[in-house]
Amino acid sequence: MTQSEREALFDLLTLSIYADHHISLTEEALVESAFIAEGWESEYPKSLFLEKSFVRARAAAESDEEMADYVKDRARHLTNEHAQTEVLGVVRNVLTRDGFVAEDGCFMAMLHAAMPRKQ
Repeated sequence: MTQSEREALFDLLTLSIYADHHISLTEEALVESAFIAEGWESEYPKSLFLEKSFVRARAAAESDEEMADYVKDRARHLTNEHAQTEVLGVVRNVLTRDGFVAEDGCFMAMLHAAMPRKQ
């Protein structure tokens, strides 16, 4: 993944745990684990990025419209099938670890619909 794709993944992950209006310690730990597993190739400190990502996610979770706009904005960085597949898999994995509920399904549908289509 490129750094831009990683940043989009992390922003989408942090937002995803707000989808069911219940943030579990399991979800937070999984987000942090994914953050470590995916690596980081930026001079910008990854810990600071993650902190700011949670701030952005909380703001985006204020309304369905803001959440949809944020998902679309972040998904536009996922321009190849490999990155899209990886992001969908990682997000689904995090959401299913503490019980996949209807709101999680809605978030996954929103994310899938926001993925750029290849021409």
